[in-house]
Amino acid sequence: MQPYAIFGLGPLEIVIIVAIVIVLFLPALLPKIAKRMGETFVTLKDMANKGIDAEEEAEEKPKEKKKKE
Repeated sequence: MQPYAIFGLGPLEIVIIVAIVIVLFLPALLPKIAKRMGETFVTLKDMANKGIDAEEEAEEKPKEKKKKE
């Protein structure tokens, strides 16, 4: 028996069952869930891009100081 099994089902089987239940019984919620997931991915992407921009900006500042001196 698997150490993380519930009712003899492993984690993959539980995920599959939950996905089937969502598709069958909650079709009205699927567009809302998809929209929220899309917004979340866009937000994460924006945050990642801001972090990259901040790193590049931090790298450029010491170079500018050396040029001015």
